Amino acid sequence: MSILKEHRAEEEKARLEAIEMLKEQMQLEGKLVGLYERTAPSIENKPVMHLLHMIELDSRKHIDICQIVIEVLEGKDVFKENKEELIKGLQEHIEIEQGAIERAEKLLKNVWIRENKALSELIKKLRDDEKHHHAALKKLSEKPFFRFLPGDFTVVFRGEEFAEERYRREKKYKTQKSQE
Repeated sequence: MSILKEHRAEEEKARLEAIEMLKEQMQLEGKLVGLYERTAPSIENKPVMHLLHMIELDSRKHIDICQIVIEVLEGKDVFKENKEELIKGLQEHIEIEQGAIERAEKLLKNVWIRENKALSELIKKLRDDEKHHHAALKKLSEKPFFRFLPGDFTVVFRGEEFAEERYRREKKYKTQKSQE
């Protein structure tokens, strides 16, 4: 077998292994969600109940993360290039997230929050989540989404910017050809 075929076979094996591990993780996260759902009705302490609910929501989020990664690994398109409507919605989300970050920063300066370590940590978690959301939404609205193979050595050696530019040129070329 040639070195290239051997390399591709190894890549395929690694891809399938990753998909299998992600599916296993989804099952574990699903079990955790079930445990939280069964435990919640017996909890009388509202702050503890809300904390466990937060953890349950994180487990649900982890299931979605695994599903996204599986879909990309299976070759599904993340986005089509035409995303004008999506970008409009994302801009509104970005503005709201920015307001949430600012509000969290203000809360962290409040004496009741600042002097209670547990409350301060919760608000920091909220702020950090909002910062992650804000950054992800900005990236989503600014970047083209395309797929390239892990073995695309041009991208490996020349970087993501090169890949994005190559994608844009190909897209422009295809658009011009279809208009002719």
